[in-house]
Amino acid sequence: MSDKQPQVITYIGKIDNLNRGEHFKNVTLKLEDQKLVNIKLDLVDESKLVLGRIYQFTVTTELKNETDTFLQCQSYQAMEDISDAIEIDRLYDIFYEVAPKKTSEIKKGIESFIKRIEKPSIKQIVEHIYHKFQHPFYTHPAATKFHHAYVGGLSYHTLTMLEIAEKFFDIYPYLDQDLMIAGTLLHDMSKIDEMTGVDGEYTTEGLLIGHLVMQAIDIDKTADLLGIEDQESVMLLKHMMLSHHGLPNFGAAKKPQIPEALLLWYIDTIDSKFTVLGEELEKTKDGHWTNALNVLDKMRFYKKK
Repeated sequence: MSDKQPQVITYIGKIDNLNRGEHFKNVTLKLEDQKLVNIKLDLVDESKLVLGRIYQFTVTTELKNETDTFLQCQSYQAMEDISDAIEIDRLYDIFYEVAPKKTSEIKKGIESFIKRIEKPSIKQIVEHIYHKFQHPFYTHPAATKFHHAYVGGLSYHTLTMLEIAEKFFDIYPYLDQDLMIAGTLLHDMSKIDEMTGVDGEYTTEGLLIGHLVMQAIDIDKTADLLGIEDQESVMLLKHMMLSHHGLPNFGAAKKPQIPEALLLWYIDTIDSKFTVLGEELEKTKDGHWTNALNVLDKMRFYKKK
């Protein structure tokens, strides 16, 4: 009989694969040095693990036979739950293609806009939904292919739109700043449930309902939970969600019919197109043409010398 005692080991890495069968469940974890380790999940509830996210696993080495061992998971935690902003930025840089801004900078910017909301009903809804989706909001892409299709793309796209919207407040003082900030913050939040991630696919709910309607439903449920479902601001926020693609052939359930909804459509369109154009120009030599861009009707653009 072997007298080898179980060892307790901590691994930090990105989930590369999740395997489930009738009599087994395990995870393949990619470590910082790109090595892969296989960890058995027999003793834990693995249902909350998400493919592609970074976790800390606490494991024990268990005997497989007289000479071989395997790794048995005792617990796991998402890195966003246990690490500070600097460590999260470092790990994201290792494991992902990431947004041009650090997650910590994006988060600081997003939360500064949330603090500016004054109307209680709007602030309550935004804070409730934001805290519910806070971790995936900073890791999720804004799309799987066309724009901001990288880790952190969703929050980076949202912050850029907020910064664009801010420029309009002094020029057009009739704009409701609280409503505009809230609508911008929430407009793509349901993409977290609409698609599984950068390398993922659209969910059944995403394909059948879509993030515009999904977000309007979430606002409705949140308002009901908070006891403010009858306030006009709730209806206006829902309208902004349903109309932010502008036209029915672009996926909008309604055309924009308040100023804030119209501006939301325009700045969403601007950022989704100009960000892609800027990324393509970065890869294009002076005096040459870009590739055809899907988000701009497959047009090509000349980069001046």
